[in-house]
Amino acid sequence: MDDFDDQIKQTTKNPWYAVRTFNCQELKISDFLKERKKVHFVPMTYVEKEKEGKTRKMLVPVVHNLVFLQKNESRKATLAMLKECNVPFSVLCDKETKHPCEIPDKQMTEFRILCDPDFKDTLYITHEEAEAKPGKNVRIIHGPFAGITGKLHRARGGYYLIKTLAGVGVMMRISRWYCEVTE
Repeated sequence: MDDFDDQIKQTTKNPWYAVRTFNCQELKISDFLKERKKVHFVPMTYVEKEKEGKTRKMLVPVVHNLVFLQKNESRKATLAMLKECNVPFSVLCDKETKHPCEIPDKQMTEFRILCDPDFKDTLYITHEEAEAKPGKNVRIIHGPFAGITGKLHRARGGYYLIKTLAGVGVMMRISRWYCEVTE
């Protein structure tokens, strides 16, 4: 694995939108966005499914009804493009301004790195569960995830870095010696 600190520094400045779908239609919206060559992300994980007596690993969405879309046009143009999709959706909006919530690219890059389905020690939790867990804010300073920030929490006899975004929490097992406390 490469050092992700360089990858985080090289990210674009375009923010992301969180798009909610209904009735597990996230893959249909993903296909729609692929057709239009839009940068998007659906958190996925491997599950074992048995088919015709054989066990196979399949990629499935971690959280149903959630797609992240990178904003590379104006807000108006992005929303107009989404309305062309035949799948019902809603964009998560700020309660006060009623404008779509913009997720900074740095946060999204860190979240995408932690959601890699090939990592074995990753757990997914709700935002509420993540907020309820005690821990200190840390930044990883050593190893392949150097530069990523989150909350360090002790659970199951080990330490986990917790990162939350748009109602989803990711817990990744990590050595506490790789982290430094931030304010």
